[in-house]
Amino acid sequence: MPSHHSERGRAWPYVLLAVVLVLTGGGVAAYSLGHLDRWVCDDGSCETREADPASVAVTPAEPEAAPVLAAAGSRPLDAARVERAIEPLLRRKELGRHVGFAASDLASGEPVWSSGTGTFVPASTLKLFTTLAAMRTLGPEHRFRTTVLRDSTGEQPSATDAAPTTGAPAPGPARLVLVGGGDPYLTASSNAAARTSYPQQASLAQLARRTAQALKADGVNEVSLGYDSSLFTGPAVNSTWEPGYIASFVTSPVSALWVDQGRDGWRRSADPARQAATTFAKQLKARGLTVTGVKSTGRPVESEELAAVSSGTVAQISQSVIEYSDNQAAEVLLRHVAIAQKQPASFEGGVKAVRDVLTDLGVGWDGNRVYDGSGLSRDNRVTLASMLQVVTIGRDLFGRYPVAGFNGSLTSRFTASGTAAGLGAVRAKTGTLTGVHSYAGTTVTRDGTPVGFVIFTDRVPERRTLDARATLDRIAARLSACACATG
Repeated sequence: MPSHHSERGRAWPYVLLAVVLVLTGGGVAAYSLGHLDRWVCDDGSCETREADPASVAVTPAEPEAAPVLAAAGSRPLDAARVERAIEPLLRRKELGRHVGFAASDLASGEPVWSSGTGTFVPASTLKLFTTLAAMRTLGPEHRFRTTVLRDSTGEQPSATDAAPTTGAPAPGPARLVLVGGGDPYLTASSNAAARTSYPQQASLAQLARRTAQALKADGVNEVSLGYDSSLFTGPAVNSTWEPGYIASFVTSPVSALWVDQGRDGWRRSADPARQAATTFAKQLKARGLTVTGVKSTGRPVESEELAAVSSGTVAQISQSVIEYSDNQAAEVLLRHVAIAQKQPASFEGGVKAVRDVLTDLGVGWDGNRVYDGSGLSRDNRVTLASMLQVVTIGRDLFGRYPVAGFNGSLTSRFTASGTAAGLGAVRAKTGTLTGVHSYAGTTVTRDGTPVGFVIFTDRVPERRTLDARATLDRIAARLSACACATG
């Protein structure tokens, strides 16, 4: 039996080899990182050693959306090939008896092929009308401000304050007015979720903090609070919406002043402006102010601005409206378009303003009947041609569509067989109501031609809802997979 000494004797070369490897590897790593420079260059004979740029990982800049249009020189679409690829799917029974499809060549801007007659219920694809008009009228960088005004028309002593025997009368509460500027995403809290959301949300908490700081700097500790939501006019609820939309909390009454889009917990407030003002009063009290009275007052005749917060940009808001099909924000944008076009800030005024903006851009309006900005109304009717023109003209919306299988309302779509070609290629706004399913967006064919397309179905049997959705995905994927260019 061998001795322990002989075992150790045979093992020491391996131990030595391991030590050498560790020291060598560590030395190479240290040298490559420059850690040895302070030992070998202490005499000043070496310049500071810079890492080879090629060996250093660089944090990339924020990526830009890939261009939707193909490079110059892509071949135009062939109408006959588009028809052969798409027409058989349009006859599928699950789509119902009223189906429309239209496609355009985005490189040339020309319509290529369409199928289907009459007008269609657009559902939420109508949001493309509203957001394109907002982007072109207001500008992508425009923001909406919520302000606090201090009434300077002459503050009177409060009824409970006794006037001093000498000097000026004792001051009463400062009169404040919370003025709604039509920020669709104003929120109550300034928590981390609000700060990191997209678009980043302004908050009443932030506004209350700034207001309290300004008042305390003036030695004011007591205020009366009014609120003003008069920026928007007309009815807050659309007469063509289903009666249950408000009662079942599908959407809120439209207001220029609200927090969390009129939500109070999981419910929606019947009076969003008053709810916002009541929340603001609580936040002022939490910051040491005495608040008396919360009532609708309108804007003061003379005032000074104490504090303000600003929304995200119109471009950011439009992306959220399109990506998540936000009904509330769409109706707010509709009214801002009306204001910019010098129309009443109402459903009717907003629709007229959107029509004027889009027709000026070359969109045909004949046959369209539109009643809101979100597409909630089942009375809305639009033509294939007008929706296709909005898709084709609205290049500033291309990068804001949901991407198939990736985000927004397309996150969980394109999972059925025959839809793989559309994943990551199709970018489209969805539209869904009971019996109504639609797409409006873009893709690129297999041979590199950029395509705008619209699919409308508005008589889908309710029991075939999931089948119809899958078939719409197949149509868009078939267009992506199509070798539909000429030649």
